[in-house]
Amino acid sequence: MAETSHAGEIKEGHGDIENQLDTTQMIYKVPTHVKNKNLTAYEPKVVSMGPYHYGKPQCKFMEKQKQRAFDNFSIRSGVTLQGYIEQMRKVVKKLKRSYADLDHDKWKDDEKFSKLMILDGCFFIEFWSGAAKAFNKDYPDNDPVFSHRGNAINDNAVREDLLMVENQLPYLAIQMVWLTGPEGRLQKRDAGAISQWIASDIKEQDAGFHMLDTYMEELMQIDKRSIYDKEPGKFCASELYQFNVYFKKAGSYNRLQFDNNTGILTLPIITINEHTVSTYLNMAARASTRESPTAAVFIIYTRLMGTLVQSTKDVRLLQSHGIIINQFSNRDAVLEVIQEMAKGTVSSDNVIVRSNGLSYISIIEDLDKFCKLRRWRKTLYVWFSNLTETHFKTPWSGLSLIAAITLLVLTIIQTVYAILSFIKPDTQGNGQGRG
Repeated sequence: MAETSHAGEIKEGHGDIENQLDTTQMIYKVPTHVKNKNLTAYEPKVVSMGPYHYGKPQCKFMEKQKQRAFDNFSIRSGVTLQGYIEQMRKVVKKLKRSYADLDHDKWKDDEKFSKLMILDGCFFIEFWSGAAKAFNKDYPDNDPVFSHRGNAINDNAVREDLLMVENQLPYLAIQMVWLTGPEGRLQKRDAGAISQWIASDIKEQDAGFHMLDTYMEELMQIDKRSIYDKEPGKFCASELYQFNVYFKKAGSYNRLQFDNNTGILTLPIITINEHTVSTYLNMAARASTRESPTAAVFIIYTRLMGTLVQSTKDVRLLQSHGIIINQFSNRDAVLEVIQEMAKGTVSSDNVIVRSNGLSYISIIEDLDKFCKLRRWRKTLYVWFSNLTETHFKTPWSGLSLIAAITLLVLTIIQTVYAILSFIKPDTQGNGQGRG
């Protein structure tokens, strides 16, 4: 009876839950020409989420674990699989619309699709529960996946898969799993223990559409009050360094700034290794399909890095300043990753973001001005050096040059006076005529 009562509450609240899903926010497949450059970066290695990679051979083991996750989750909630399916079917059309490239023939059966959402949602909740030690008592200590030990072993691989743009589960599906069942069976304290990704925070619009969105929001921490401006300039790091621009590492993306007085460009740290490459590339792919301050800043950041890092010389320079943490054996791999990230971001009208009073375009403009001033000074220095080298080798050549310049100046002055003397009488004559 309790199940029926709570299901009624869910039904009444469905409008609010469904409205949280912006129909313009969809889960896309990465374009083939982008994916072919680095196929392993975009395809899950151990666990699939959603329909795009369901049934892949490398994910078969975790499909069995999803059923175990559901069994334990169902015991705690007291709701059968059919009970979950009935609730999920109420939003199944919206969930299907979330996948822009869904194979509708394969997934035309609403019950089959609903079951997919349920099992994936339960796995998501149970896996992060293991990370938070929320429901460890439901699994033996040596459980290969859901115990705290099993979670620690699988964390990197699963986390990497769950941050792939094609491998996302809408938060709406997770909410439906979470909220279906008698009130009180899943305590609020347990929800808080799991993580910010599956508790009350996912009800907020700011939390994003799915896990990759939330990860990007947390990583970027961009103020939502943002406006858009134009594209940055084109200086690589080693060129900036030649113009006495120095580099300093920052703790967050909001700290990106350039100080005109000191010539210090502050950039967030980027760690590049075998685990982070896939995440960065998927963030770039997601940013290209999402309109938000976070996405825009990430696009500009990747383009800026693509501009700064044009060679291994630039990689070495930023590495020496602690901005690039290279965990590969060579710099060529880092250069390739950064360039691939930059090329993987696509946006309209060359947008760039101003946030928290910080204008990203102003940083670029300040860099331009700083370098142009340094270039002008350098040019002036070179010109003067050449001048002294050519004309001041002997005292006589120096005197000859000074005499020539003096004569030129006197000639110009004489010409100006002649013109003024010609204009002045004519003006006076015209004035007398009017009188």
